[in-house]
Amino acid sequence: MFQRKLIKFCSPTLAGFKSGSLFKFKDNILLSTDIILAQYNNKYNDRDLFFFNVLKRKNYSLIYVYRPSLLIKDLSNVDVCTFLKSYGYKLDNLDNDLNHLKHRFEIFQKTPHEVGLFLGYPFCDVKGFIDNNGKNYEYCGCWKVYDNKERTIMYFNKCKYYTNLYCKLFDLGIPLDKLIQKNNL
Repeated sequence: MFQRKLIKFCSPTLAGFKSGSLFKFKDNILLSTDIILAQYNNKYNDRDLFFFNVLKRKNYSLIYVYRPSLLIKDLSNVDVCTFLKSYGYKLDNLDNDLNHLKHRFEIFQKTPHEVGLFLGYPFCDVKGFIDNNGKNYEYCGCWKVYDNKERTIMYFNKCKYYTNLYCKLFDLGIPLDKLIQKNNL
């Protein structure tokens, strides 16, 4: 079940195309989510793929799957840094920043808008969403688009391509190990 959800919701990240993805996972009575994540981190961290429980509830967890090398690049943009620092991020240590994101999930009891930056969304779209209260967007796909519509639609199509490809390959019996690409660091 975990692998199927991982493939369905995180294929662009598994392929090394996208810096991060999120998915909701219903907790299993037989094996805790934390144990599953520890096993996956142990197995895939050397491929630049990390798993983080960003929100734990009674019956489910919100799992953040990310590529540190891509995420650090995404978060290094000057505008992104200034923006995230205004929300209390220090941007001196990725683990600390992820724990701060987790803290913001917990205190707000909902998804903090800046999570889009941890998912590889363009800064203009994250800022546009906040400034427009989720309205007045040019296009809606994986997220609401406020600028660069054509380029973003191409990005959405590439994400859809990886998702469809990985789902088909997984259904054909290709193991997860073969689908997870190692990023060239």
